Amino acid sequence: MPSAACGCFLLRGRKENVRKNRGEWFMSQRERTLILVEGALVVALGALLNLVKFSGPWAAGGSVSLEMVPIIVFSLRRGMAWGMFAGFVYGIVNFIMGPYFMNIIQFLLDYGLAFLLVGTAAIARIKADETKAKTMFMAGLGTVVAGVMRFLSHYVSGIVFYASNAPHGQPVALYSLIYNGTYMGPSVVADLIVILILAAIMPNMLTRRS
Repeated sequence: MPSAACGCFLLRGRKENVRKNRGEWFMSQRERTLILVEGALVVALGALLNLVKFSGPWAAGGSVSLEMVPIIVFSLRRGMAWGMFAGFVYGIVNFIMGPYFMNIIQFLLDYGLAFLLVGTAAIARIKADETKAKTMFMAGLGTVVAGVMRFLSHYVSGIVFYASNAPHGQPVALYSLIYNGTYMGPSVVADLIVILILAAIMPNMLTRRS
């Protein structure tokens, strides 16, 4: 009898563990689906914001817009892996909207990798119980990191692939710094202003969910 009771107890325990694991799996599936839907909306919103931009004098590509804001918000909320994934997908969409193609490496540096690196905004993890001041600081830090990382990708691309565009006698590294800095700088400032406003009035939007 004791051994039968022990067997029943173990069997019940196994069944409970199976139910628990199954419930966790379904919960993770629902959460994953929610994140994917959120990511799709982020990419779509970024594309819409890219339609409202200042194209300026950058003949080889580049503009000032708020297209990075949705990716930064998503990265702060969902973490670096998801943020980079959404950024990479948006980079492809951005290319489709206004393609400038020389070769696959240039494509990756100016589109795929450049926007993938916007996901590094997630380096700033904002907790739900943060003070408003710390939330704003962390959100601002994430925005600046994202902007700098994207700039570096464009900067390398400018040195490697656009050297012939540099004025005679000007070092190509300086040319790439000026060219990419003149649109990335204002873009990061504009993004920073919007992110800080969101951090001040809707801090829960930026808190880490996963």
